[in-house]
Amino acid sequence: MDKLRQLLTDARTRFDQLSARERRLVTVAGTAVLAFILFITLLSFANSASGYRRRTQDKLAKLQQVQQLAASYNEATQARKSIEQQLSASDVRLLSYISDKATASGLEVPNMTPKGEVGIGDGKILESSMELTFTDVDLRKLTDFLRSVESGPGIVKVKYLRVEPRPASESLTAWTTVSTYKLKK
Repeated sequence: MDKLRQLLTDARTRFDQLSARERRLVTVAGTAVLAFILFITLLSFANSASGYRRRTQDKLAKLQQVQQLAASYNEATQARKSIEQQLSASDVRLLSYISDKATASGLEVPNMTPKGEVGIGDGKILESSMELTFTDVDLRKLTDFLRSVESGPGIVKVKYLRVEPRPASESLTAWTTVSTYKLKK
């Protein structure tokens, strides 16, 4: 503390020995140096603060992305569980199911060929298919039949459909493959 007082006293003595013009120059130079130091300090604080704001914004964006991914993961998990539940509860006998739906739609299925059960994917799901052939069928009756087949219990899908129009009789010939799925026991 004494050394600091000694330095201030020496600086004041030297400053007093200067002429008026030199005092103004020293005062202006000192003010400029002080302003420069203040500017550098404020700039440093501003850069530091903007860096903190930027990092905070980045972390908030990443947090929002994580929340979106978690939500989509939960939706996918629920959808998977729902489908697994449908697959485990599905016990559709295609032959009788298709016959009932065809009769309800006013159709006759002259040719039904069962394809048997085939493991799909990783082998945990069994697909049972049946090929159907319709001759001289009305388009409206066919679409009603196909719609009712897919809206039934369990998972039943029309996998293949080929239609040939018969303009002379205003009817169709249609070939279709209907499949049902269940979990392997």
